[in-house]
Amino acid sequence: MPKVEYLLYPEWQGYGVDASVHYGALSVARAVFPDAAFRRVESPVDEALTIAEGVLGLSSIASRFRTTLADLREAAPDCVITVGGTCGVEAAPVAYLNERYRGDLAVVWFDAHGDLNAPATSPSGHFHGMVLRTLLGDGPEEYVRELRRALTPGQIFLAGTRDLDPGEAGYIRDAGISVTPPEAFDDPLAVSTAIRVRGLRHVYLHFDVDCFRPDEFADTLMRTAGGPSLASVAAMVADLRASFHMAGFSVVEYVDRGGGSLTRLRELLARIAAHEPSGP
Repeated sequence: MPKVEYLLYPEWQGYGVDASVHYGALSVARAVFPDAAFRRVESPVDEALTIAEGVLGLSSIASRFRTTLADLREAAPDCVITVGGTCGVEAAPVAYLNERYRGDLAVVWFDAHGDLNAPATSPSGHFHGMVLRTLLGDGPEEYVRELRRALTPGQIFLAGTRDLDPGEAGYIRDAGISVTPPEAFDDPLAVSTAIRVRGLRHVYLHFDVDCFRPDEFADTLMRTAGGPSLASVAAMVADLRASFHMAGFSVVEYVDRGGGSLTRLRELLARIAAHEPSGP
């Protein structure tokens, strides 16, 4: 039986402006996974953050990353399910799973944003916009030196992406990173076809809830116009589950803005979590 690790990682410091995603992560964990035995990564709600290496709160988030990565390595799960504050929490589970599957891992990034800034190019200095670039080995040294196996551009599959900084757009083009824009979601096989071309067998699904159309899902940290429908995402996820070994998934950057989105999120994630992950 594959070993599943449930990770509750309500870190808000990767955004650094307010702690709304901290409370959002706790709400998602209670509503969607009421019976899960979470490994909780403690994150203080009140904390003064400083800038280092162009990253706000680096000393805080890097310390938490190192501890979480070490804990995952010790626990050695086959599958990691993460409920997190900001996208920055993905550094530990994705780094671990890429080691676990020796680089045979497709990271499907359902997100309105690319999260591919480097510290030198980030307009904000917020780590949640740098985490994928860091996992590629181009980020704060406190993170990069802990990576035993960095991602390669061919392992990343952006989905629903529509709001990129100029530096990210250029990097995506030059690196040849796969992008499935919202208008391509009419084909539920679009992402799985791209993964097959790369010959990868294991999949990790990242869900930043700003991926979804805001008229269907309003409770997000970074509400972004456009986006795929929940139904089209669900169809794509069903195909990915049927086609590949599911190494894990996440949900991040949920903020309760009174939009009633939690029920819709529960229905979507239940489709993924309802079945035990298959063996590697």
